[in-house]
Amino acid sequence: MFYDLNIALPDTAGKAGGIVSSHDWAQVAQAVERARALGYQVVALNQTISSKLVPEHLAVWKSVPVIKDAVYSWSRETGARAGGSAFSSVPHGKIRVLRRLTVIVSDTAQSQSLTGSGSATTAEYDVVAVRPTTDKLLSAASSGAWDAVDIISLDMGGRWGYFVKHKTAGQVLAMGLALEISYQPALVDSATRQQWVSNAASIVRVTRGWGLIWTSGARQAFDLRSPYDISALGEVLQLNSDLSKRALSSGSRTALVHAFTRTSTLRAVISSVETSLPAGEEGEGEGEEAPAPKRAKI
Repeated sequence: MFYDLNIALPDTAGKAGGIVSSHDWAQVAQAVERARALGYQVVALNQTISSKLVPEHLAVWKSVPVIKDAVYSWSRETGARAGGSAFSSVPHGKIRVLRRLTVIVSDTAQSQSLTGSGSATTAEYDVVAVRPTTDKLLSAASSGAWDAVDIISLDMGGRWGYFVKHKTAGQVLAMGLALEISYQPALVDSATRQQWVSNAASIVRVTRGWGLIWTSGARQAFDLRSPYDISALGEVLQLNSDLSKRALSSGSRTALVHAFTRTSTLRAVISSVETSLPAGEEGEGEGEEAPAPKRAKI
């Protein structure tokens, strides 16, 4: 199963109560349909914000149009998460559409919403990413200080002003986080492509290909490439085909598992599931003493 956990929403979606035009939604719909045609089974629509996360940021999800063969992980009427999970089965020929949040952090004051107790709004997203803008903030993200984060995303088309160290990559792997490589900047122009190759190669070098996920970062259908094209692109970065395909499949699924255990389990051990007794069984046996346990035979 192939995943693309980054189909970008328009910039206006990153504002609290922001409104997305029908033209922009049509671009998003075409990208999702293109992803399904290319063989992806799960995609995530990425809402990027650079301010403090507030409940008003969820309003944009109510205006998502009906997309052919798409199964949403949230209610389009209320904007709240629907039943099931990112791993619920999808009928053949359909594509599951998830919600992703990416927070651009340039100051530690913005990190409050990235902790488990910092914002209930964060739990409404299927997967959460952070884009640190400095070396110090990258170290904080990789150390697990922000426990609501599942993916570390970097600006692949720009200059970072620092190097990703082996120690940082080791911390990311130890915390079960994923490092994202988005290939959309490689399609912009020759200068941006050259910077993208340099950035992506440095990530592959320090991680040795482990803990990576490939995403498109697509803003339109033209930006998407097939999983096999991306696997071939990995060879340019000296990433072998097995690890490249893993970054499109099991690596992305691992990021979703991390998100699920963060929001639906207690310390990644106990999962709470609401159940109800069949009619007529509620209250049955009240007031009766429980039978004594039988002694085990040795």
